Amino acid sequence: MNFPFPVESATFLERPNRFVIHARLHASGAAVRAHCPDPGRLRELLIPGATVYVDKAEDPNRRTPYTLRFIEHPANGQLISLNTQLPNDLFAEGLAAGFFAPFAGYTKHEREVVVPRPTPTHPNQNQSKSVAINPNHKNLRPSPTLAEGVTSRIDFRLRSDDGRVCWVETKSATLVYEDGRAYFPDAPTLRGRRHVEELEHLVSTDVRAAVVFIIQRPDAISIAPNRETDPDFADALGRAQARGVELYAYTCGVTTSRVWLEREVAVMLNNANHKDTKTRRKKN
Repeated sequence: MNFPFPVESATFLERPNRFVIHARLHASGAAVRAHCPDPGRLRELLIPGATVYVDKAEDPNRRTPYTLRFIEHPANGQLISLNTQLPNDLFAEGLAAGFFAPFAGYTKHEREVVVPRPTPTHPNQNQSKSVAINPNHKNLRPSPTLAEGVTSRIDFRLRSDDGRVCWVETKSATLVYEDGRAYFPDAPTLRGRRHVEELEHLVSTDVRAAVVFIIQRPDAISIAPNRETDPDFADALGRAQARGVELYAYTCGVTTSRVWLEREVAVMLNNANHKDTKTRRKKN
């Protein structure tokens, strides 16, 4: 995938909030405000003095005249994409190119599809709802978010010519430690947990469902849930996998002009404990 925007290099100065950074352009020396599309903590990346790449917004009246696109890892110079919307486009491109072996045979896809709601247990019962449970999954329970009546959109619904359906939620990851292990999320994500719980419900209705982690850098050897940052998400992912939700992860090659899917890596649900994660963090 080629990027449609030219970028300028700059030096990162500060991050006053999750969605804004200040940087100094290398070419002109001007200090600028840029929108940060990744709301994660990015503590190991957004260090004053790091080299970032920004592009100018088309709207001259926008409060943030620039958008942050990439950063060079302060420790090793690895270029990392920070666009959390990019994984959806990469997944769609990969589907069209036949890159994803687990999803071979699905010829059509829809994006941002609303999850079907469970059926009420009684015609007059408006609040309490139950999930139609597959007899092979008798111990499944509705997710808390389903019980609360929250409606989600899942990134993709795939369909095959013979009517098979697979729901796919993509997640963007950028956090990778020196040992090559990537972690998600970088900040607590209630929305991410809700998506996983929705997929857990969907597999109980005899359809496939999967979470696909897109790691926007090439140097990861595996990915795991970041239990230290969000134990609820880690628990939800473990439950979902045990009940049939499939987990996949892929790295990306990145330059300032293009990005491409590179290779599959393992999703590890039990490869780090709290102490191990803190030890790795101190290295960065």
